[in-house]
Amino acid sequence: MRLRSSESRWTLFLQEQKLVVGAGAIAAVFLATGRIDPHRVPEAVNVELLLLLLALILAVELLRESNLLANGVASVVPRFRSARSFTAASVLFTGGLSALVTNDVALFVAVPFTVLAGRVSGLRTRWAVMLQILAANLIGALTPLGNPQNLYVFHESGWSAWRFVATMAPFVAWSLAGILVALPILEPRAAISVPAAPLRRVDRRRLLAGLAVFALILAEILGLLPAWPAAILALAGSALLIRGKIGEIDLFILPLFFFAFLVVEGLRSFDVYRLFEQLPREPDGLSLYVTAILSSQIVSNVPATVLLAPLAGIRWSLLLYAVNAGGCGTMVASMANLIGWRLYVRETGGDPAFLRDFTILQTAFLAWTAVGGWAIWRLLA
Repeated sequence: MRLRSSESRWTLFLQEQKLVVGAGAIAAVFLATGRIDPHRVPEAVNVELLLLLLALILAVELLRESNLLANGVASVVPRFRSARSFTAASVLFTGGLSALVTNDVALFVAVPFTVLAGRVSGLRTRWAVMLQILAANLIGALTPLGNPQNLYVFHESGWSAWRFVATMAPFVAWSLAGILVALPILEPRAAISVPAAPLRRVDRRRLLAGLAVFALILAEILGLLPAWPAAILALAGSALLIRGKIGEIDLFILPLFFFAFLVVEGLRSFDVYRLFEQLPREPDGLSLYVTAILSSQIVSNVPATVLLAPLAGIRWSLLLYAVNAGGCGTMVASMANLIGWRLYVRETGGDPAFLRDFTILQTAFLAWTAVGGWAIWRLLA
C-alpha cells in the first residue's frame, strides 16, 4: 500500500511538472555529453532574473498570507448581481493583478475564490475561469512583471519600464477588446446572489514584509537596485513569518527557467541558430514572428522566448507580441494555462468538458492575438 502511494505521488508529480522534468532531462543530457561546459553554467544562467522571480513569488505569498488580497476580493465581488457582471469583475481583477504580480501567482488568488463564490451562489464558473486565464496571459502582459517571458525580455532589452508598458499597451488593448467581445457570448445575464464573505484579520507583519519586498522588486525594475536585496528579504521574511507554508509554495517556474537557460546553451553547440540566421535580416520579420508563436505551442512561451531572444536583434516588440500571443492555443503554450486548469480541477473535482472548450476558446484567441499583434507591429514599426 505504501509503495502504491509513493508511486501515485511520483506519477502526479511527473504529470504536473512535466515541462520542468523534460527541460531538466534535456539539460542533464547536454551536460553529460559535453554539449554544455560546466564552467559556462554561471554565464549561461541569468541569476539576476531567477532572484527577482524568487522574490516576487515569496512577496505575493506573504501578501496572500496577510489576508490583504483575500479581503480585497471579498469586499468587491459581492457587489455584483449577475453572472455576467461577476465574471467581468473577476476577469478584470485577474488581468490587473497579473500585471502587478505575474499571471501565474494571480491565478492562485483568483481561481480558488471564483470557484468558491460559484459554489455558494450557484454560478457555473467554468467560463469565468477560462476568461480569467486568458486575462492573466493577455492583460497581465502590459508590464514587465506580468509574466516571466516579459520579465526576461525586459532584462535583455535594456528598456525602461515606461517604454515597455507603452510598447505593450496596443497589444493588450486589442486582447482586452477580444475578451470583452467573448464575455457576453459565453456568460449569460442570469441573476446570482453572492453572499458577503467575512473579512479576515490582516496580519500586519506579513503585510509589511510583503510590501517591503515588493518595493525592492520595483526598485530593481527601475534600475535602482540589484535583485539580491529583494531575494534575501523575501527569504528571511518567509522563513520567519510563513515558515509552515513554505513547502506549499509552487516555485516550479524557477527550475524551469534555470533548465531553459541550459537547454539554450546546449542548443548553441549544434549551431541551431544557423537554421534561423535569415530571420533577423527579413524586412518584415514574419518568419521570426511565426516561429515564436509555433514554438510556444510546443515548448511553452517561456522557453521559446529564451531560445529565440538572440534572433530578435532590436525587434524586441515583435518577439514580445509573438510569445504573448503564443501563450494562447495549446494547454502547454503558457504556464498560466496549466496552473489555471490545475487549480480549477482541484477546486471543482473535475469537469470533463473544460479541457475541450478551453482549447477551442484558446485557439480562437490565438488567431485573434496573432493577427492583431502582427498588424500592430507592422503599423508601429
